[in-house]
Amino acid sequence: NFTFYDPTTFNVVGTEIDTSNSNGAIVFNDAVTLSAATTLAAGSGAITFNSTVNGAQTLTLDSTGTTTIGGAMGGSTALTSLTTNASGGTSIGANITTTGAQDFNDAITLTGGVTLAAGAGTIDVTTIDGAQALILNTTGILTATGALGGSTALTSLTTNALGTTVLGGNVTTTGAQTYN
Repeated sequence: NFTFYDPTTFNVVGTEIDTSNSNGAIVFNDAVTLSAATTLAAGSGAITFNSTVNGAQTLTLDSTGTTTIGGAMGGSTALTSLTTNASGGTSIGANITTTGAQDFNDAITLTGGVTLAAGAGTIDVTTIDGAQALILNTTGILTATGALGGSTALTSLTTNALGTTVLGGNVTTTGAQTYN
């Protein structure tokens, strides 16, 4: 297990933290600043961000357990891209901003109102559930291959006006659905 309590900056080119052999958790309790492309691999262990993540870098999160995003990502300095693996699940409770692609290859559960903003990049999601408001902003292509609100209805869904939206499943909300 790796647990970081103080503000953390990764300064090594090609940074990778890999606990996949021991399936250990990777937990960040304070702000993280990325200064290089970063991959976190936890096997079946959890990956948890309890605070913010910033830095104009790519971030890859690889866990067959739960990945938790509890603080804003890219709030002050947008990430270049964000990718999660196809197994496990991702819990999101804060906004995520990238200048490029956001690829969520596993199921997403919302724990707070969330805006996913990818600039001109793509946003690719499988399923998203949670009784929360969801805003999806990209001038690129937004692709949802599965149901949005299929197990737990979203409270609302809003997309921006400049991109293209491709829906591969049903969308269920308890409130408004706005496709701009």
